[in-house]
Amino acid sequence: QKGWLLNQKKFFVMEGWKELVLSLPGLPEGITEIKSTVTTDFFTQFEQSPIRNASYEVQVLFDKKPGLYILNVNASGWHEAICDRCLELIRIPGEATYQYFFNKKGEMAQTEDEDMIVLEEGTVELDLRPLVYESIILSLPLINVYDCEDDDQAPCDRKVLEILRDKENDEKNSTNPFWDVLKDIKFED
Repeated sequence: QKGWLLNQKKFFVMEGWKELVLSLPGLPEGITEIKSTVTTDFFTQFEQSPIRNASYEVQVLFDKKPGLYILNVNASGWHEAICDRCLELIRIPGEATYQYFFNKKGEMAQTEDEDMIVLEEGTVELDLRPLVYESIILSLPLINVYDCEDDDQAPCDRKVLEILRDKENDEKNSTNPFWDVLKDIKFED
């Protein structure tokens, strides 16, 4: 498999979304805008991807300057996940905005910036697909929930939500005799 090296990590070339593979010598100086839609097939090409079904509109702004490349990735869309509250399959909206900085090995070597991605000398093609994937994955919420209390059209399981609400109310109304005893202790200075 053909791949490219980026900060000592090897990324393998994927199938599809060729508009996200840039030919560096052919790019004019200044900003190049690329728009793409990444879907389920895009995410399933990555090993152990947490996304199994999704659709994101991606806008990439690639700014080529002498000795420096700046990449801005903006994505908005949705992904499917199991709701952590009611266990129904839901679509969670998401947005991602990340910025990456690149330079070629040997250029600007005097500044050791850990946020700078160093491209190997002789790099003629830059595959942005792993960076688009990374940007979207890093923007995923830690908890997969839908605000079903405020939305009557939500796909949530109402029976499960009712059981959770009842349990919550029971816990609020119950008293613990151990805490009641500790509450009455008087401390003196």
